[in-house]
Amino acid sequence: MQPHALGLRALHAAYREARLTVQDYVQALNDRIAALEPRIQAFEWFEPARAMAEAEERSGGILKDLPLFGVPVGVKDIIATRGIPTRMGSRIFANHVPGRSAGLVRRLEALGGIVMAKTVTTEFAFRHPGKTHNPWNLAHTPGGSSSGSAAAVAAGFVPVAIGTQTLGSVIRPAAYCGVVGYKPSFGAISRDGVFPFSKTLDHVGVFARSVEDAAWFGACLMGIDPRDEATGIRAGMRSLSVPLGPLGHAPRLAVVKTPKWSLASAAQQANFTESVANLKDAGALVREVPLPPAFNEAWNVVGAIMDYDAARGFASLESRHRLQMSPPLTELLDRGKRITPEQHAKNLARRDEYRRWLDGLYDGCDAIVTIPAVGEAPAGLGNTGDAVFCSLWTMSGLPAITMPSGRGPRGLPLGLQIVGRYREDERALQVAAWCEAVLGVRMGLAGD
Repeated sequence: MQPHALGLRALHAAYREARLTVQDYVQALNDRIAALEPRIQAFEWFEPARAMAEAEERSGGILKDLPLFGVPVGVKDIIATRGIPTRMGSRIFANHVPGRSAGLVRRLEALGGIVMAKTVTTEFAFRHPGKTHNPWNLAHTPGGSSSGSAAAVAAGFVPVAIGTQTLGSVIRPAAYCGVVGYKPSFGAISRDGVFPFSKTLDHVGVFARSVEDAAWFGACLMGIDPRDEATGIRAGMRSLSVPLGPLGHAPRLAVVKTPKWSLASAAQQANFTESVANLKDAGALVREVPLPPAFNEAWNVVGAIMDYDAARGFASLESRHRLQMSPPLTELLDRGKRITPEQHAKNLARRDEYRRWLDGLYDGCDAIVTIPAVGEAPAGLGNTGDAVFCSLWTMSGLPAITMPSGRGPRGLPLGLQIVGRYREDERALQVAAWCEAVLGVRMGLAGD
């Protein structure tokens, strides 16, 4: 296997057994990036000489026992990196270079990781797209808002990358680019130093090329951080054991299509039906669970919560730079200003009702199985896709994992999404790993 194709765990083993040096690995990635990045454009910032200098700092081997020793990471460009530009996908921050890194960046560096590049984000992680192309077909979007992170992992530029999700910004681009996306339970990874969009919805997530790698990397970034009060709820969350242990039994799966099922393409629906049948044939206990009528309004509720939070969080920036913001963003901010605190309180109460119902569902199943996106990545770069099959689970703070499950009629990836119980991320990942093994879909690397 070529070095650039190694996953996180395989890379760790290669270092440990002295079959590969950090310098050789980073050079292999630099070569890969030089060959493909001009077409894919996954990176907002990248300096190959700096990456090699970071690799050389680790050549002594003193840090070899650290879990992220010599692991180059793509970091979404709304996450602060000291001494490295952080532009938020906006011309407002074109010259912004933070003096302090985000807590999760400091954590990954303390564990031996390398900030390899800053990955392209849509404007402030909302809808206005960046320059990144889908690495499987350059005429299609990679999804958003974590566009560059998903594309970089799919193309073999980095083994893992970091993204964020307010509605569907990890799960959807992962599905479009044929990689594994993992959005942990709300509060599992600190958002200190991450540009905020919605304080009650924002999550940090990760991209990898296997469920095991996503679990390993996610576990490395988790921890309570006094700078992000949301991480305080992690005190009740079970720690991830990595490497993941076996599930121990065939999973009990609740098939949830949601009231939005008709929006999915025929190819996505057929792929999902076939995937569920294969899981059932392998021993999974499968039952279809319809959501109660109250959930019909859930998508309006999550949208209103996001709009309200954003209108208040952006108030200062908007007052100084509104003319430099895209129309989709200013329209959202205007909607949010019209929502009263009383209406917002009612929306939060509705969200709590949804959470309680979903929590009760897990008394009879190990995980929900659903779809991550409408179908294949849309053509063109102007539309990063619809988060309709992600936002319900994000609003509820539940751990979600997507994995490749096949290809659509255009040859682009399709995915399967596993959603776990709040704070029970390990069980969700174990179910996802079981499903990954049964489905056996291997996408390889885009560009090979």
